Amino acid sequence: MSGQKNYIVTSPELVQAVQRNTTSLSFSPAMIPAFRRMMGFDEAGIELIFRDAHTENGMYGEIHRVQKASLLPGTESLDELCTLIRAKLLNIVNKLSSSQTIDLYAWVQDLFMRTNNSACFGEKDPFTLDPSLNWTFWAWEANIKVLLLGVPWFLSPKKHSTAQRTRKELVDAFLKYLNDSGLDTACSFIKELSGLGIRRGLSNENNARALLGSILAIVGNTIPTTFWLLISIFSRPDLLKEIRSEIEATLEDSLSRTISLDYTTIREKCPVFMSTYDEVLRMTSGIATVRYTNEDTLIQDRWLLKKGAQVQMPTAFIHVDPTTWGTDADVFDHTRFLKSMVLTKEQKTRRAAAFRPFGGDNTLCPGRHFASYEVLTFVGSVLLGFDMTPTTDSFIVPPMDRSKLPLTSLKPAGDIKVNLLRRPGWGEMEFR
Repeated sequence: MSGQKNYIVTSPELVQAVQRNTTSLSFSPAMIPAFRRMMGFDEAGIELIFRDAHTENGMYGEIHRVQKASLLPGTESLDELCTLIRAKLLNIVNKLSSSQTIDLYAWVQDLFMRTNNSACFGEKDPFTLDPSLNWTFWAWEANIKVLLLGVPWFLSPKKHSTAQRTRKELVDAFLKYLNDSGLDTACSFIKELSGLGIRRGLSNENNARALLGSILAIVGNTIPTTFWLLISIFSRPDLLKEIRSEIEATLEDSLSRTISLDYTTIREKCPVFMSTYDEVLRMTSGIATVRYTNEDTLIQDRWLLKKGAQVQMPTAFIHVDPTTWGTDADVFDHTRFLKSMVLTKEQKTRRAAAFRPFGGDNTLCPGRHFASYEVLTFVGSVLLGFDMTPTTDSFIVPPMDRSKLPLTSLKPAGDIKVNLLRRPGWGEMEFR
């Protein structure tokens, strides 16, 4: 905002102090432009959602409580969603041909859009009924920066036109979904969120916009994370061998033709796989957490943040700060998160505070458990069942695209064509 004071916070200790202050530092003002400009909510919807945002009675706070309650480990709604997604993803994996050449990012994107949307929205999922909406969604997503930032139309008329046209098509599709009782077969999580909106008096059109926004939350991070995890492992033969050995050791019956990877077991007994996953998250997290000061605020009895200012905490910078991660902070190291790493107590504390791929404190992403479950079980199955080879002499891994507004994990600046082949001896295996 023109003339507004901005503070950039990169110290892990200060970031924690900022995020723990939920009275004089507020997150909801950062969301209002997203709801109004990016999603197109009308003023009645904005007023309804953000009135009394941080009180027990406010709708915004209730949305966050419902998300947390629905996606906590052990809840029926999370178990249901994980079971649905797993079955749909692995059903596609089992039907893959023995050999094919794919554009890896496009392949992951298509797979996750099809399975996540059908699992979440049920039998009347708009994207299943009209697959062309997948292209429409990504055309909208690629151009929403101009809407979110409030870029004047005359500076970027083509992007504005594309963003608004595609958004209208998507909102219309979800309006039809709601009017056709699509929620009847949706997963419990989506039913809970939409039911909250209906109960609070949110219009059908605004509810349709909320459903559209939920897709960004559901697949916005899992798609790029899955891509980076796959290519980071397959492009390193020694690492691939080590992780495969870890995963194979967790299988209960090595002679069985049916393979079922257990998420909890992976987390507990595959330290190299988990460390690699965390390192991918560290290297590719690009979003900046934002707060607004409701009043003059003193942080740690030392730093004064003036009222009316914006406080930014850029994850991408925090994740590569050499004072926290060492002189090789900008280098991928799959062993960095191993518990066997020799670190001082101070280093461990600082790194724990600095590692924030899912945000932190009261804005910690409620979907982090679901995202990790989906990524790790899918990637683990692909690692066991398939080989991936470059179509050239070696893997030419695209760089991360840092030019776009980082609403999610960083995407690659381009795609990479690879050969996906069934592993010898694993062709008859079925993943469940």
